Amino acid sequence: MADKNSTHLSQGESLPARTPLELDIAAAAHRKLLVLVLQLMARDDTLRTALVEAISQKLTFHDAHEDAGLEADAAFAFERRVDEEFRRILSDVEAVLGEEMRSPVA
Repeated sequence: MADKNSTHLSQGESLPARTPLELDIAAAAHRKLLVLVLQLMARDDTLRTALVEAISQKLTFHDAHEDAGLEADAAFAFERRVDEEFRRILSDVEAVLGEEMRSPVA
């Protein structure tokens, strides 16, 4: 039996729109969860190599290889910001793994 506080949607109904603050909170929670999962996966050398390679291949722009003369449109700018966030996530994962490597094992 479902919890009385859970949301049940009938066919054709949609969830209420989230406020910008609620979206920011959800994105922050998802990012933290993603970094945690990636950190756990990256502890395995084989998975870490595959993970970094897969993310690297997904990045659209590598080290400013895009045409400097190209005027960025909204879609281009959005994809660039997504790529920047990929890099930040990888950096966060690498930072934690680096700390764990330097920390003495209890």
